[in-house]
Amino acid sequence: MNYQQQERQDALAVSYVLGAMKGKARLRFQGLLMQDPELRQTVWRWEQHFNPVVERLKPVSPDAKVWQQISWRLGWQAPAKPQRSYWKELTVLAAAACFALVLLIPRQQPTLAEQVAVVQNSQAEALWLVQWQQGTLTVQATAAVKALTDADYELWMLPANGAAPVSLGLLPQQDQRQWALPTTVAGVQIAALAVSLEPKGGSPTGQPTGPVLHTAQLVRL
Repeated sequence: MNYQQQERQDALAVSYVLGAMKGKARLRFQGLLMQDPELRQTVWRWEQHFNPVVERLKPVSPDAKVWQQISWRLGWQAPAKPQRSYWKELTVLAAAACFALVLLIPRQQPTLAEQVAVVQNSQAEALWLVQWQQGTLTVQATAAVKALTDADYELWMLPANGAAPVSLGLLPQQDQRQWALPTTVAGVQIAALAVSLEPKGGSPTGQPTGPVLHTAQLVRL
């Protein structure tokens, strides 16, 4: 598909911004955003167009049962009683809750409020829990992360204004890691986070050089 045609870029950007683009198509598109500055600019332009509409929407808090089921699914809280095979249902609930929050919360980078993101694989298994607060990034790896000896996982921020991806550092392959965010991200509105596979020690160019493996969006608590 030729992504250089402006009409096609506009159509894809509108579908992405409105949340109509889902599943593998959305993941592929976020991967393209890592590589194509013109495409990032198009998405940013449409976000600016739709943001006034989003800001007029009244936020709606998900039902307490939804949050409880999300906590069970992500392993943050033990189920109150043995659960049957609800994995598909819980995955849908988690995706729906995160999608609703992304749509209803204005796309502005808060200064102090905590934001979180759950990086998942194609099987909807949680790989990393990312917490972003007061200039500090805390990342917890799960047992589902595949340990590598000859490469590293690198976390990137996609600015909403279409600028080049910004490296946030190397992700832990086990346990938890906390580090200060680079000063270049202060006040920058974020379109998404992405994880790429890089040589040991991280990208040698300051930009993604390996395949984009996963993407996620920050949600403000």
